[in-house]
Amino acid sequence: MNMNNRLVTLDCDDDVVLLQKDTFKVSRLKELVREQICSKWEKHGVHDYSTQKAITSIPAFFQQLSFSQETIKIDEIKFNLVTDCQILKINGQGWQKGKLKIQIYISNATKDKYKLCLDFCSDEPDEPESPLDDIRKMIQAEAT
Repeated sequence: MNMNNRLVTLDCDDDVVLLQKDTFKVSRLKELVREQICSKWEKHGVHDYSTQKAITSIPAFFQQLSFSQETIKIDEIKFNLVTDCQILKINGQGWQKGKLKIQIYISNATKDKYKLCLDFCSDEPDEPESPLDDIRKMIQAEAT
């Protein structure tokens, strides 16, 4: 099964993510990733290793593509990172193993230059819903 079909966006800032030995609330992980991207994107440059001198900044380097007589302006760059993790959801049932997909969008065309999205894909297969689940729910509702 395709991982993208099972992705769940981590939009509850109080959920907890375990990466190797470190745990982070989703809100803090987003903050740390954003800080790293901003720092690396803005403060570092592209170097000419033969002269050991900076040629240009990373944003300027990725500003456009030029080939032959054509120039194409780059408005957005997208990075996808995937790593093993565990998630502890506030309304969940304990730690859940899976993959964390971090999507980073750097855009020169929008007001919010850095956009970040965290998605989770469980390693556990989705349990098919039983046709009896609806009947069980109705019986429980009538009992209360």
